[in-house]
Amino acid sequence: MHAKAVERQLAFTLVELLVVITIIGILIALLLPAVQAAREAARRMQCANNLKQIGLAILNYESQYGCFPISIAQYDEGGAVGNGLSWTVGILPFLEQQSLFDSLNMDGQAYPAGHGIFNPENHKWIGEPVPAYLCPSDNAQDMVKTNVWQAVPADLPMAVTNYAGVMGPHNLGNSSIFGGLTDCHCYSAWFHRECTGTFWRHSHLMPPTLASFRDGTSNTTIVGEVLPLYNDFNVWALGNGTWQTTHAPINYFPPEPFNAWDWANQGFRGRHPGGAQFVFADGHVSFLAQTINTDTYRALSTRHEGELISGTDY
Repeated sequence: MHAKAVERQLAFTLVELLVVITIIGILIALLLPAVQAAREAARRMQCANNLKQIGLAILNYESQYGCFPISIAQYDEGGAVGNGLSWTVGILPFLEQQSLFDSLNMDGQAYPAGHGIFNPENHKWIGEPVPAYLCPSDNAQDMVKTNVWQAVPADLPMAVTNYAGVMGPHNLGNSSIFGGLTDCHCYSAWFHRECTGTFWRHSHLMPPTLASFRDGTSNTTIVGEVLPLYNDFNVWALGNGTWQTTHAPINYFPPEPFNAWDWANQGFRGRHPGGAQFVFADGHVSFLAQTINTDTYRALSTRHEGELISGTDY
């Protein structure tokens, strides 16, 4: 009898079991956000490290060539053969990607001839993602696009990038609801040899130098986060897809349904809650809140417009 009594005392009743299950569920619910936050913090740190490496690669390029990495349009423009070279191709050797760089044949006109970056021997390589150009927080985007503007052939697979060069607060197509400076990205249409920022499609016509950063390298953003899901130009191999404007607020998401080819919808945006990360011309990386003052955000994106900015402004 005594043994049976002890046996009954050690067993769980149904009520006790339900209480234990409830407690475990509550603990999991309390811990899950903390785990998710820790994972996002790790992803954000990796993203910042990518930007840091990109920034150092740009500065090493500048040290070797005396100017910032250039881009060339995909068609003949401004007296140059439009081979579609992107600045992100130019810095590959400084990202420990020398073999990939050496594999690319940039000879000839890209559009409509199908040479330059679209040379058939390049197809294999430009469809391969470059790890340094991908933010781990962006898991909503396929790593390859097959509808890139003026690609040859039109359905050519091209790997995306989560980082784009800063061209300044220019109003793409002069059609943005947010306004901004006059469009400068297309020399054939607007005849501007340079933009106020650091990267644009035809920067080979007037490559920025360190001396041109009269606003200060520590006060000038040069590369920031983008989401290819919202921009069908964001591929690393093409000069037409590796720059972006600061006309729109950080993390502006166009209403559904959106057109990923629409210039007016473009801007810097990321998957990190509350803002996006940028690397500055001196190589440091900062997280800019999406609530940053518009004038401050735009001023940070120009090299020599003379705006006054202090570290407390952002």
